[in-house]
Amino acid sequence: MLTKKYEVLVRNGKERFVMIPERDFVKMQERLRDDADFRTIEASKRRNAGRPLISHEQVLREFGVTPGRKKRRT
Repeated sequence: MLTKKYEVLVRNGKERFVMIPERDFVKMQERLRDDADFRTIEASKRRNAGRPLISHEQVLREFGVTPGRKKRRT
């Protein structure tokens, strides 16, 4: 949750800037990035609606990746 401690800077009689604690600024940036990521994912889902899904194996083939076996540690 954001703290409510902030300071409004006034220039020429109008509120122009707001100063907030750095941790609140960082939290706001993270939240905005999360929201942007969510919107991107939802838009992708809408664009792909009704189309068949691609299997993991198909993706590997498309990118030329061959699944390898994990080596056992001895």
